[in-house]
Amino acid sequence: MNNLIEVLSEKLGPIAAYLEGNKYINGVRRGFVMLIPLILIGSLFLLIIHFPVNIYQEIMKSIFGNSWKEIMDIPIKAIFSMLAVYSTFFVAQQLAHQFELDSASIGVISIIAFIIVTPFVNRGGEELISFEWLGSKGIFISIIIGIITVIIFKFFVKRDILIKMPEGIPPEVIKSFEALIPGAVVLILAILVRALMMKTSFGDIHSFIYEIVAIPVRYVSTSYLGSMIIVFLISIMWSVGINSGSVINGIMRPIWLENQLENIEALKNGLELPHIVTEQFFDMIWMGGSGASLSLLLAIVFFIKSKHLKSVGEVALVPGIFNINEPLIFGVPIILNPIMLIPFNIVPLVFVTIQYMAMAFEIVSKPVGVAVPWTTPAIINGFFITGGLSGAILQVVNLVIGALIYLPFIKAIDKISKKEEEKSLEE
Repeated sequence: MNNLIEVLSEKLGPIAAYLEGNKYINGVRRGFVMLIPLILIGSLFLLIIHFPVNIYQEIMKSIFGNSWKEIMDIPIKAIFSMLAVYSTFFVAQQLAHQFELDSASIGVISIIAFIIVTPFVNRGGEELISFEWLGSKGIFISIIIGIITVIIFKFFVKRDILIKMPEGIPPEVIKSFEALIPGAVVLILAILVRALMMKTSFGDIHSFIYEIVAIPVRYVSTSYLGSMIIVFLISIMWSVGINSGSVINGIMRPIWLENQLENIEALKNGLELPHIVTEQFFDMIWMGGSGASLSLLLAIVFFIKSKHLKSVGEVALVPGIFNINEPLIFGVPIILNPIMLIPFNIVPLVFVTIQYMAMAFEIVSKPVGVAVPWTTPAIINGFFITGGLSGAILQVVNLVIGALIYLPFIKAIDKISKKEEEKSLEE
C-alpha cells in the first residue's frame, strides 16, 4: 500500500501541478468562480418562488398578490438567461489577468465578438439576437471566444504591435488606443467565422460546437460512469495531499452548469427535471468535505475511545459540519495513511452509486437547480438542492452507511493509538 501511495504521488503530483499552474485553465476556472455569486443570488430568488411548503406559498400569494412569482422571476431571467454573456466577459477578464493584459478592454471586446457570432432571429419583422445561445447553451462558445481573444491580444502586445500615444496622455486613453488593433482583429475574425458558418448546414458556430463537442462531452461526463470517474479522481488526488476539488470542479463547472440551468427551466415550467448530475449533485456527496468525512466524524464521536482520536474529533466536529475537514484529514491523519485511504476513496463512490440510483428510479428528487454555498451543512443542503425532504433523508442514509464503512478502519487506528497511549503511560 505504501508503494502504491508513492507511485500515486509521483504520477499524480506533476499532473496536478500542471493543471494548477496552467494559466489558461486557471483563467477559465477563475472566470466561472466569478459567476458563483450571480448563481447564488439567482438560486435565492428561485428558492423564494419554489420553497416547498404550501402554507408559505399561500402567505406569499396573500401578501404580494397572484403575480408575485412573475415579479420574482425577473432577476432569475436576468441572471440565468444571460450567463453565457457574463461568462464570456469573466473568462476573458480573468485569463487576461493571468498574462497581465488590459482585462477590462479584453472582457468587453470578447462580449462583442460573442454577440457577432450569435445568430439573429426575426421577431415582428425586426432582426433581434437569439436568446437561445445567451444562456447555458452558449457556454462553450463563451469559453472559446474568451481564450482566443486573450491569445490575439497577447500576440500583439508581446510584439508591441500597438498604437502608441505621446507622453502626458492619461493611462486610460493609452489603454483604449492600445486595444484598437488587437480588438479590431478579434472582431474581424468573429465576422469571418459568422459569414463562413452561415454557408454551412449548421448555420452558426454555436450549433456546430454544441452538436459536435458540447453534447457528447456533456453526455459522457454527466453519466453515472462519468460521475464515478470524477469522484474517484478527486478522492485519489486528495489521498496524496493534492487539493483536487478546486482543479476538477473548475474544469467541469461549465458542463455541470448547463445541466443545472436546464433543470431550473424545467422546474419553472412544471416539467420533469431532465438531469441527475449537476454541480449540486456532487455537493450532496461531499458531506463534511473530501472523502465524505462527516461519516468518519460520526464514527469517531460514537465509537472511538483513544484520547488522540477523541480530541481530533472534538476539534474537527464543528468545521466538519460546515464541510471543512482539514483538521480531520491531517489530525487522524488520513493523507498518506494506508489504512484510512481505503474508506476515504470507497465511501464517496458508494454515495454516488446510491444517490444516482435513488434519483434515477425517482425515489429521491433530482437537483432542482438551486445552488447553495459549499459550507451549507449536510441534510440542510440536501433539502434545498432537491427541493424537499427526500434529499435530506438520502443524506442521512448515506451518512450512516458511510460511518459503517469507515468504522472498522478507524477502529484499527484507534486500537493502535490506544496501545501507544498505554505504552507512554507505562513509561
